[in-house]
Amino acid sequence: MRNLRRLIFILTIAIYPSLNASGQEIAGSIRGTILDASGATVSGARITAIQTETGLVRSTITDAQGAYVFIELPIGHYRLEAEAQGFKKYVQEGISLDVNQTAAVAVRLEVGIPTQEVRVQADASLVETTVTSLGKTVGEREVLDLPLNGRDFTQLGLLQPGVFPLTPGLQQAGGSLRNGQAYAVNGQRPESNNFLIDGANNFNSVDGGLVIQLPIDSIAEFHILTHTASAEFGHSSGSTTNIITAPAPTHFMARPGNSCGTTPWTRRVSLLPA
Repeated sequence: MRNLRRLIFILTIAIYPSLNASGQEIAGSIRGTILDASGATVSGARITAIQTETGLVRSTITDAQGAYVFIELPIGHYRLEAEAQGFKKYVQEGISLDVNQTAAVAVRLEVGIPTQEVRVQADASLVETTVTSLGKTVGEREVLDLPLNGRDFTQLGLLQPGVFPLTPGLQQAGGSLRNGQAYAVNGQRPESNNFLIDGANNFNSVDGGLVIQLPIDSIAEFHILTHTASAEFGHSSGSTTNIITAPAPTHFMARPGNSCGTTPWTRRVSLLPA
């Protein structure tokens, strides 16, 4: 009986976090249409998305309308390759993908042999034609390079329109319960905010603040939805802050201690054997 209770407890702990994170988007997508030089769609073309940081490869075939889509792509930088019979190979680099964003890449193929290549170095346009929410992504370079008092990343959220620090009156009224709260958004109380880490809830139901305050070096980027978040980000009437953790590095960056989070130099130490 004791073993059965222990098993039920372990299963509950393992399953509960996945239920909280099941519907919350922490990735991005790339979509578009493949056309020829005349503007006609090209069906049956193979298109491949390659993440430059990790080498992740995803491939698909365009449909009858020449359209393609890659969903659930990890954030990062991508190279797009398109191939079709009777056309030159198309390669586009420099595509940046942030959390909860869709990159639109229209591909134009030129007549030729597959061994020839057409290379494009340009970022894709980020479109939100099916999303009514408003928000902004704060990238890794901003998190690491901008001065922060006490290395608190939430201070960067104040750079967005509609995001304000807690007033002295609120802080005094809440006392210690305000310690985990970061900001107020669009006139809502700070208890109305929601916080996620890689799509999992990081929300303190007692005071409405952060449960885990991540160090800035472990954050790849974070996205604050300030208005009309979609149903996948339910739970709160205020903002939703989605924090994406950085992947494990292959090099160690040693930074001298600094209360503002900025340093005049860094030291790189390899973690891999020679």
